[in-house]
Order: sequence, then structure tokens, then C-alpha cells
Amino acid sequence: MSSPALSRTRTVRSLRDGGPLPGAPSDRSPADGAELVETLTREVEQLRAAMASRATIEQAKGMLMLLTGCGEQVAFELLAHMSSHTHRKVRDVAEAITASACGHGRLPEDLSTILRDACPPEHRGG
Repeated sequence: MSSPALSRTRTVRSLRDGGPLPGAPSDRSPADGAELVETLTREVEQLRAAMASRATIEQAKGMLMLLTGCGEQVAFELLAHMSSHTHRKVRDVAEAITASACGHGRLPEDLSTILRDACPPEHRGG
């Protein structure tokens, strides 16, 4: 009996080398395998980028929750609102918020204005 990890390794090697998948019919051409590897490689790259963006978005949501006293859903809605009103991607808004909070520059004025309007008076600075 082979382990799932060993089976995945054999599958990836077969796809990479253009050979048949273990236990699969051998009616696939090497070009089919190469195309599948290319497709899967692109998908993995996209998923990695999405995961990296997700971490930044989660950090920004946490910062917004702290600043505004809101819950997680409202923090995401605020990010989405900031995104749509400034014509930036949510990921870019989140990056600006986290960079500003970490002392890597100021929050752009348009984002700052929206955030100031969303923040209750007791959470606003000076």
C-alpha cells in the first residue's frame, strides 16, 4: 500500500515527464500531460498570490476592528467601501492600511478621510 504523499509524487512526476498517471488509462499524449502541468502550475501560483493577499486583508481587517470597534464583517465591508470609493483593489487598500500602521508611510488622504468618517469620535487621534 502506498501513502497519499507517495501517490501525489508519482502523479506529479508522471505529469511532468509526460507519462501516464498511475492507474490511469494511457490514452493521454505527453502534450496533454505537459499542458495539465502548466495549467496546474498557474493555478498554484494564483492560489499562492491569493493566500498572500488574504493575509494582508485579514491584518487590515483586524486593524480596522481595533480602530472602529466593529466586528469582522463590518471591517471587511469598510475595506470594500474604501476600495470601491477610491477605485483601488481591496488588496491594495489593505496593504496601504497595514503599511501605515507599521510606520511605513502615511495612509493616502482619500483612504484616511473615509476611515476618519467611519471611526467613532472616541477612537480618533488628537
